[in-house]
Amino acid sequence: MRILMLVPQLFYSARGTPLSAYHRSRDLIALGHQVEILTYGLGDPPPDDDLVVHRARGPHFGRSLQQGPSHLKIWFDVLFFVELLRLLRRERFDLLWGHEEGGFLGALAGRAFGVPLVYDMHSSLPLQIRDWNFSRSERVVGLFRAVERVILRSAVASVSIAPKLTRNALEVWPAARVVTVLNRFEVEDTADPGAGARLRAELGIAPTERVVLYAGSFVKLQALDLLLAAVPQVLREVPEARFVLVGGRPEEVAELTRQAAALGVAEAMRILPHRPQSEMPMFLAAGDVLVSPRVQGINPPGKLFTYLHSGRPIVATARPIHDQILDERCAILTPPDAAGLARGLVQALRDEARVRAVVAGAQELLRTEYHPDRRREAYAQVFRWIDEARGEAVPTAALPR
Repeated sequence: MRILMLVPQLFYSARGTPLSAYHRSRDLIALGHQVEILTYGLGDPPPDDDLVVHRARGPHFGRSLQQGPSHLKIWFDVLFFVELLRLLRRERFDLLWGHEEGGFLGALAGRAFGVPLVYDMHSSLPLQIRDWNFSRSERVVGLFRAVERVILRSAVASVSIAPKLTRNALEVWPAARVVTVLNRFEVEDTADPGAGARLRAELGIAPTERVVLYAGSFVKLQALDLLLAAVPQVLREVPEARFVLVGGRPEEVAELTRQAAALGVAEAMRILPHRPQSEMPMFLAAGDVLVSPRVQGINPPGKLFTYLHSGRPIVATARPIHDQILDERCAILTPPDAAGLARGLVQALRDEARVRAVVAGAQELLRTEYHPDRRREAYAQVFRWIDEARGEAVPTAALPR
């Protein structure tokens, strides 16, 4: 099939939906399909030089875009939709594969041009409107609830990235044909044995000090203020602890640095801007404990699987954003407050037996419940539904490896 993947994001960037869309395209190419990307006019080139990327034309009125819903993003989506119509008038695609609101734009365009749609569901749209504080208006939230229902009704198949999202989809539209494909991205790069030690030295961290690492965006939804609030208690019990936070924009780094100073913990903090994805194995190698303090949402971040692969203990809040993927076998889950998070971090830094158990549990889960065979089976089901919708016999297709 010739598939047009609809990615209304800054593509490429190594986080969130763009990263998931990139790996989805790789999976589909491995299935033997031809995949092209439609995205905004802004964004970095993808890692694969041979991946065809179509970019929306027109004045974007900005060189960057904050994560989450925004009024500027609505304008970007208008330009995106106009480019989608241009493409469908000019060229023939067998399938549209829409991420996030790309599912709605794909439903509209697909109906007009007779092209079926697969919806890639990364979050609940109405929940996202609330979580990102875009609007508290019940009318606006209700509008996005209706949009989500339209997408699920229109799609020949839907892919959700988490079990709770799958259940949410079936609550919205019980007849939806939806499977779960977790955002497990294969770890292709590993740091050389000395990389972690070199990074620690570069950051002024002694070999005897213990590193708690957070890697990811610094948007408020990530609850890094909760992590900072836990730091004083951790330092009282583990004075040699050091906290490395990497992934923020300059203004976010400055704000967290001010918060750390106000709490009197600045000397224990290394708060760093976004670094290339290629450097993440080095950061993971430098860490002793990996933390994710987020409390909102139901769409688990893809980095959880990178964390699981790392061989390091994970500390995370016991909230739906985490506990669909993580449990007590493979992570230290804590109450969603500063005191609970601090206790979990202290345990990860001090309790060697517990650390050995969760690290071993993580590797076992990767071998069993999160084995790539589950992903291959889910894709096979999606394409059976597509073929049924097209009224064709189901072909025997090679599955991605």
